[in-house]
Amino acid sequence: MRTQAIILKKIPIREYDALVICYIKDSGKQIYQAKGILQPTSKQAGHLDILNLVDFSLVHKNSHPIITSAYCLKAFPHLKSSLSAMAAAFFLLECFDKLVFEGESDPKLWDFLLTRLEIYNGQSLLAIDWPKLIAETRQEILKTLGYDPSVPIEYVANAQFKSSQFARKVLE
Repeated sequence: MRTQAIILKKIPIREYDALVICYIKDSGKQIYQAKGILQPTSKQAGHLDILNLVDFSLVHKNSHPIITSAYCLKAFPHLKSSLSAMAAAFFLLECFDKLVFEGESDPKLWDFLLTRLEIYNGQSLLAIDWPKLIAETRQEILKTLGYDPSVPIEYVANAQFKSSQFARKVLE
């Protein structure tokens, strides 16, 4: 069975393998293993890049399911060519990493994530008020998750957001 996902984060394990944290429409945030993607000659490495919308198959083994035959459906090239858009996107991905629980499917969250990435991809070449857009993203994700949008996101996550500091420096 093929699965569509957005890659949120990659964590290197062993010499050439990585854990890939992704958000899937049907099953929420999931962690899968990608064998050999850190090798310089890996054909899957570019497909399993952070911020990509990908399609892949899974093979179930002992610990984490293993990603096979990954294919990038959308790479969001305009977003990745703008440092301001990347700062906003990294904040969004960190929100999903810290606020969304593993294995809980929510079609609203999937739509929110995909829509925001499309907005960042389309807006990255225009003169845009990025701090305002990031603040709107912060309020919308809290509202979508069922929290009061006026509550500080760091309080909800019980953690600091490194991407917020990065975004402030980039957008100064």
